[in-house]
Amino acid sequence: MKYRRIAGIDKPLSVLTYGTPGTATRRETREEAFRSYDLAWEAGFRTFDTAHSYGLGEETLGAWLAFRHLRDEAVILDKGCNPGQGGSTDVFSAHTIREQTEESLRRLKTDHVELYILHRDDPTVPPDEIIEELNRLHREGKILRFGGSNWTLDRLLTANAYAEKHDLEPFSAVSPAYSLAEYMHDPWGGSVALSGALQEPYRQWLRETGTPVFCYSSLGRGYLSGKFRTGGTVPIEDCIGKGSILEYDSPENRARLARAEKLAAEKGCAVSTVCLAWLLRQPMNLFPIVAPSSREHIRENTAALDLNLSEAECDWLLNGEASC
Repeated sequence: MKYRRIAGIDKPLSVLTYGTPGTATRRETREEAFRSYDLAWEAGFRTFDTAHSYGLGEETLGAWLAFRHLRDEAVILDKGCNPGQGGSTDVFSAHTIREQTEESLRRLKTDHVELYILHRDDPTVPPDEIIEELNRLHREGKILRFGGSNWTLDRLLTANAYAEKHDLEPFSAVSPAYSLAEYMHDPWGGSVALSGALQEPYRQWLRETGTPVFCYSSLGRGYLSGKFRTGGTVPIEDCIGKGSILEYDSPENRARLARAEKLAAEKGCAVSTVCLAWLLRQPMNLFPIVAPSSREHIRENTAALDLNLSEAECDWLLNGEASC
């Protein structure tokens, strides 16, 4: 594993962030989660992603950290306030942020989280009270750094302009979707991704500022995991979930996946390793979120840290315009 530092957090963050699921509704499921987290820790993961909307998943992470006495070494990225996603009843307000943060801290068995990320946005609400509340939580020591997940660049800049004008802490981290596969459709509502030509201004801003990016769906929610093979006989519906198909399946993305399969075969590694290596090669301060549940999947994910793709290979994977 490799590590980086972020201003305001006195612990090293693993470059790969472990994405925890909203599971553990049964005792054996919690035991399975503990085993997965143990394997992740053994592999060097120190940053763990969770969310208020994950419910029992948040509780499971807190229980594991307490049981293993690892809280002092672990970095928690917690998300809250999720308006706009299908099924969510969250109201985008300072009250919701306060209420959910307090509940998340109880679930996680901690008095603070290192990173607090707003899960989604409501662009009809001015960011004033949101920034004010996040700063109150920051001053109370309950969140060390904060940012937005599915926030557009315009909204992010608006929030930070308010913070600057009033001498407050701004958003200092983001967590949108980003992978080799371009985000094609949003079946959930309110999602924001960095991929595609339209998001080049966002990526340029991230390159210029060095803002930490905890990108979710770094393997296209399983589309780039190797479960589905473009030249195989098994239908895509039997390999990955419907949501992943709606988000990512397109001729362009199938072509990218096929090129990743070809390059993986040439280099003797997994497709997921190539796709994560492409992501890590992008000139941004990226901390990809992954969710491997087995020792083999962890090995494939962490191998991307040492797979040095050339610029030509990266261009070819994305655009297919020239032979690598």
